[in-house]
Amino acid sequence: MKTLYVVLAATAVGAARLVQSERQNRQRLALHAEELHQMWLSEIASDPELRAMWTAPGEPPTEEYARLLHCNRLISFLSVKYRVGLLDTASLRVQARWVMEREVGRAYWTTFGAFREEEAMDRIDRTFNAIMADEHAALVDADAVAT
Repeated sequence: MKTLYVVLAATAVGAARLVQSERQNRQRLALHAEELHQMWLSEIASDPELRAMWTAPGEPPTEEYARLLHCNRLISFLSVKYRVGLLDTASLRVQARWVMEREVGRAYWTTFGAFREEEAMDRIDRTFNAIMADEHAALVDADAVAT
């Protein structure tokens, strides 16, 4: 009977380590993907030819698009920090409010918020988007009342 308990305990410990290892691997992959994404956005934002190539019809003119790309860099960074657990919901809300207090943050979310919601993969993305959208709506409503 003691042997059975030892085997069960060892199995449980091994399974817990596998789960933890998998979670850490996903976090590392998310951070690495974000690193590549940041480099890509930086290239597009700083190179007018690339920016013109990737500006879709109906999107803002290339100079405005460059401003939105810079905002995308920050929002994408916040998204990955939230995904890997470096921001909790309360701290994300503070960061989202800070972004949306800026005109470029509100312009970005107005332009690309729906796209971010379409591309959301899971509950984490949907929660992130909901927080960003809530803060966007709160500041857009505040702007409307002020005018």
